[in-house]
Amino acid sequence: MDNVAPVRACAKDAVASIRRRRVLQGVGALAAGALLNPLARAQAGRFDGKQLVYVSWGGVYQDFQKKSYCDPFAKETGARIIQDGPVNEAKIRSMVAAGGNPDWNVIDVTDTFLFNGTAHNLFEKLDFSIVNKSMVEPAYVTDYGIGTCAWSYNVAYNTKAFGVGKGPKTWADLFDVKRFPGKRMFRNRVYATLEIALLADGVDPAKLYPLDVNRALKKLDTIKDHITWWTTPSQSQQLIVDGAVSCGVIQNGRAYDASRKGAPIAIEWAQNLQSVDYLVILKGTKNLDVAMHLVNRSIQPDAQAMFSNNTAYSPVNPAAFSKIDKAISPWLATQKDNVAKGVILNAAWWQDKLEALDASWNAWRLS
Repeated sequence: MDNVAPVRACAKDAVASIRRRRVLQGVGALAAGALLNPLARAQAGRFDGKQLVYVSWGGVYQDFQKKSYCDPFAKETGARIIQDGPVNEAKIRSMVAAGGNPDWNVIDVTDTFLFNGTAHNLFEKLDFSIVNKSMVEPAYVTDYGIGTCAWSYNVAYNTKAFGVGKGPKTWADLFDVKRFPGKRMFRNRVYATLEIALLADGVDPAKLYPLDVNRALKKLDTIKDHITWWTTPSQSQQLIVDGAVSCGVIQNGRAYDASRKGAPIAIEWAQNLQSVDYLVILKGTKNLDVAMHLVNRSIQPDAQAMFSNNTAYSPVNPAAFSKIDKAISPWLATQKDNVAKGVILNAAWWQDKLEALDASWNAWRLS
């Protein structure tokens, strides 16, 4: 448990930093971009014949992680990067418990699982002589994980169901089945769902933590029969695009992807819930040097910008902002106005509560 205190401290820093972040200023462009070509030349053929498994959440999110991070790295180094997923926390625990060389290696995890998994010794300590942490906002760096993107949960609705500008605008609206009829979708996860329920019930965002779990579940009880649960972000897109639900909870980047493909979807930014995903390396990974270099490749400004320009998830490397398409800006969780309306998910609060509340959550869902 020696890792808990520093991770908790870092989590608090991350929560505070989003409020004061220098959004879309391109701060720190420095000479980071100029480092890329020498970096690629230095890696040429270095990892021929070596293999890693990269695990993420599927859909367009993982597609562009592959194109932005994994494919360039494979081309530059000769390594073979296999894609797998979706991320499954129980499976990760089982792999580490089994010992030896795990089937998964570099994994995109949520902030809560980063902190919880660090406390349970599930991840390799990052080698910062390889992973250049100076390229990333300090709030998104821990000894065992480094940020890959910032994002938000938003209220979303099908514009065919309600009309543009006439759908639910707040979390409270999602619980109003009379004004906004139809099925609504929520993520099948206790984390963030309790926060959404409490905000919908009128809790002041500044007084959200510690969470009143019983109050949140009672609020969810009021619409339990109207909820369709999604387990992967790709499912959330499909549910709302197909009209299987009229409204619900979605990640900002998934809404952007659906919208640019012509889907009848709109999102709102009131009380958007902001979070960060991290890259970790699973304990026992065989080709550890390869994994470290892949993580380092993922935080280069060109990789970060390419990913953001195609997904609307914000980069964690400030040098990437100068390369972001202006049309993407309104969709970014870290855009100034969106940050001002947002609520920070406090992963540090969840660190030692996740497992117990997850068990309570599953019991409630099945009741």
